[in-house]
Amino acid sequence: MDEKSVSPDYKLEAERLHALWVAMGMPGSYGFNFPFALGEIKSAWLARRDLGSYRKELRRFRALTAKRRELRKRFEPDLREALETAGYLRADAGIDENEIRARMDDNYVPYIIPADDPAVIGESEEEREDRNIEFLLEGMGDYRKRQVTKLVVEPFLRLLDEFHVVPHPKRLPLSRMMQAFFDLLGIDDKLRPRDVGIRTIARELRKKNQRD
Repeated sequence: MDEKSVSPDYKLEAERLHALWVAMGMPGSYGFNFPFALGEIKSAWLARRDLGSYRKELRRFRALTAKRRELRKRFEPDLREALETAGYLRADAGIDENEIRARMDDNYVPYIIPADDPAVIGESEEEREDRNIEFLLEGMGDYRKRQVTKLVVEPFLRLLDEFHVVPHPKRLPLSRMMQAFFDLLGIDDKLRPRDVGIRTIARELRKKNQRD
């Protein structure tokens, strides 16, 4: 292949792949199976669901939910009553108005939901969804880090074991191998586990393999 025709991206990936071989102490003729296995890990990483891209959309959705909740608190008692009556009629158009009233009275006992307190509203499906969104947004960074652990770090550690690549603190540091692989996949620095984290993951993985 003409060197001038090689794209910068291809050249960069080749350089990063070479850096990974060096970090692993592998010879120049490493065969086909290992790079193929690396490619499978890379494909799984690129095909991941990155929920971070939905952050702005989820926040906008939550703002609309919050606005609806505030507006709902302003409903007068007769309007809330009319809305609940409409719910019964929508479910059963032939229901008697006295029966509706009896059911509503049963639901309005003070220790459940006071009918005359606009600040006390039962948790609707919409509100439960809003709480789920809040939880997801707060833990989104942890979610992405878990993806790196499950889709990159653990499969790479298994691959090292499968091909009998034994890390050594001085000659072949695991941290150097891992950072070279992160570079190859283009993973942001902020998502990369620290060296101590990688050692912890490797230790837990060994325990799991021993149990299995």
